[in-house]
Amino acid sequence: MNIRAVLQTDTDFLGLFYEAFLRYGYDNNALGIVFTPRHITKFCADLISVRPIDRVIDIACGTGGFLVAAFDNMIALAHGPKAIQKVKRSLFGFDTNPTIWALATLNMFFRGDGKTHIENQSCFEEKSRNSVEESFTRAFLNPPFSQEGEPERDFIDASMRALEPEGLFVTVVKAGIFADDDNSAWRKEFTRNHTVLGMISLPEDLFYPTAAPTSILIAKAHVPHPNNSKVFMARIWNDGFEKLKGRRVHREGSQLSSTIDSFHRSLMDENIHESNAITINSNLILGGNEWSPQQWLSQPIETEDKLKVYEDDVRLSIYRAVSALPELADSALCNFTEAWSDMPSFPLSHLATVSFFFNVINGKSSGEKNYREGTIPYISSGDQLNSIIRLIDSEEGEIFETGGITVTAFGQAYIQPWPFMARGNGGSSVRVLIPRYKMSFNDLVWFASQINAQKWRFFYARMSIKSRLERLDITSPPHQLKDNGDNIDKRIQEFRKSLFKLSAG
Repeated sequence: MNIRAVLQTDTDFLGLFYEAFLRYGYDNNALGIVFTPRHITKFCADLISVRPIDRVIDIACGTGGFLVAAFDNMIALAHGPKAIQKVKRSLFGFDTNPTIWALATLNMFFRGDGKTHIENQSCFEEKSRNSVEESFTRAFLNPPFSQEGEPERDFIDASMRALEPEGLFVTVVKAGIFADDDNSAWRKEFTRNHTVLGMISLPEDLFYPTAAPTSILIAKAHVPHPNNSKVFMARIWNDGFEKLKGRRVHREGSQLSSTIDSFHRSLMDENIHESNAITINSNLILGGNEWSPQQWLSQPIETEDKLKVYEDDVRLSIYRAVSALPELADSALCNFTEAWSDMPSFPLSHLATVSFFFNVINGKSSGEKNYREGTIPYISSGDQLNSIIRLIDSEEGEIFETGGITVTAFGQAYIQPWPFMARGNGGSSVRVLIPRYKMSFNDLVWFASQINAQKWRFFYARMSIKSRLERLDITSPPHQLKDNGDNIDKRIQEFRKSLFKLSAG
């Protein structure tokens, strides 16, 4: 192997080698170690246009992935030996893990940064804070995930303190801090001091096998967020990789380069309205409101084939549940949807919120372990068997007698054509949709599919709580979807008969 040629490429071989070693030799979750994929570190460096004149810092640098990406961009644009020497003196970092710090130092050394400035100490120590305060023009960050006593927002704030006024910051961080109520006060304070330039949600399997929905925040330091400015919002579902057989492999159609272009055009005050990116008025995110792209992006237009997949899944889910729990067939309502037959017809092809078409009600029941076995389906936030956990004894005042649509905490909608009880507390709580208009079974399938097409908006730290679900936009069908043939209860009965016949041999 030609070592010199390898080190002169833009591939962080040392970092890649060490991260592979750590995956097999350490409990990375306990350490909070979640390494940023190298194509994402380059993506971030390109987003904030790192230049040879910049001074760059990463206060939780790991093996140095962000610093390597910044260094490569800076060297590529540097002209002449003095400019190159300046670049080599302009990258700084901190990491508290001595082994990882050593790897980061070697990583930069082997890339030609012979006078590395990566310190083996905490960025929160007074000495560290004082040495970097308002000293940098670019800052990168992927903070340790969920470390006790060191929340991600503290790392973000420390990075912003290290930047000079109008310095640019980019971080890859767990998406919850941009959505949950616990961080609302922090978001409000952040925009009082700094400007949010953009938010980009990343593929859910980016850090596979770690389950961590993440987003990118791009911000300008020490410039209070102006009213009525533009904020870039984007969602990347194709980063050039996909999960296959337990690992992420290359795929075509990466959205990274087009997203960089869209973001840079937004900085030039251009209105962006594309399939995966828009600009919104900054007033929408001020005052502690959500920054999540999942809140503000429009729903992509689905093909008829894709919508049919959603609809088929809603229907088949009912029969999968009956396959596992045949006694459900005895509970199927012979007059399902009749409770809404005297209501007015809904407007056709009408875009409106879920609360326009349905009354959204929280489930009324406590944890399923508090109930005896019985005949009533208990609905929780599982994605198996139509969200039915088991059959329980009825409890007065908790049963939804007419059936309806249930929506899990993670935005998965199911039709329940039988009386049921639904969990109303904790992380597995369920929302129940009761129609405000006359609806057939096929109408319900349509609306449930409309919700399921937007399941991407919800994750553990951004659950489909009542208020979020109520304001979710959905579109009514272009015409009334009448039920053809037998009612759903008769179909369920016939399905069970077929199961028994087949199982009897």
